[in-house]
Amino acid sequence: MKCRRGRARSGAMMLFVAVALVGSGCDSIQPQSVAHETLALGSAVDSDRDDSPDILVGAAGFSDRIDSAVALAADRRARLTVAVLDRETGARVLGGADEPFETASTVKLFIAEEVLRQQALQESVSDDDHELIRAMLRSSDDSAATVLWEAYGGPEIVEEVAERHALTGTAAPDQESWWWNTTTTASDLLTWYDDLLSSGATEQAAARIVGHLSEYTDRGVDGYDQRFGLPSALVDPADLGVKQGWMCCPGEEWLHLSTGFFGEDHRFVVVIAAREEVTYDESDPLYGTGFLPDTALYDATTDSSAQHARETVTMAAETILGTDHQR
Repeated sequence: MKCRRGRARSGAMMLFVAVALVGSGCDSIQPQSVAHETLALGSAVDSDRDDSPDILVGAAGFSDRIDSAVALAADRRARLTVAVLDRETGARVLGGADEPFETASTVKLFIAEEVLRQQALQESVSDDDHELIRAMLRSSDDSAATVLWEAYGGPEIVEEVAERHALTGTAAPDQESWWWNTTTTASDLLTWYDDLLSSGATEQAAARIVGHLSEYTDRGVDGYDQRFGLPSALVDPADLGVKQGWMCCPGEEWLHLSTGFFGEDHRFVVVIAAREEVTYDESDPLYGTGFLPDTALYDATTDSSAQHARETVTMAAETILGTDHQR
């Protein structure tokens, strides 16, 4: 199991999304008191760029984009869940089924928070452990995650985080299982990010985590390309930070997650989860063999089914954010 990040830096474009629930064709999560029918995605772009997206849609348009992304994924044999949060208005929008899925490497967010919380409680956290957090969040180092998981409580880490943030759809793996088998939901991840960015964690912990997520690397320590989903769909967004995740093969499917925040003051949080049938082209030697690229045992860096699954997440993100014309 591995999960990594691609890199895009703040710069030419700033995206501004205003999300509301009324009149949206998507299911809503935890409805807020915002009684507007606008769901808009706009951009202020650098006039020197000619490849920046020009995005401005209303409520129906945004809902249609989410529906289109779900349909696109289905055509590629994938089940897609999308969740969007506008932290300024408090509004949330959901597309697809908000059902539990394995966290893969996104559980590293929980591990980092719990380690830093214990530090805030005056527990000893060594410089080495801080370096492990850095490697785990920026380059999704699995070995670093395992060391911290075993040192700071294992499944109890997830239990503590779930209770602290009221993550009702999140569950720790069995004691004898691995950290990547933690389960969560898209709406729980939105809640966790919102709490992190709204001082739900200690100020120092939040600053460290946000800083590491904003400094994600193009490839993980194992060489896996992590520029799928949000990093590829957004062109130089303001304050982009991401935590990617992937694993194969729960339910004999690829699982890819692209989660993160962007916009001025980290205004927007997006979670995209795709569970896709393992798909090999007829030209691939693995076509028709029934092979499953179990990422606990197999190096999927150049696996074509992994590439197909990553492209699905990127295409979905581009469709949702209105940047698909850049492909």
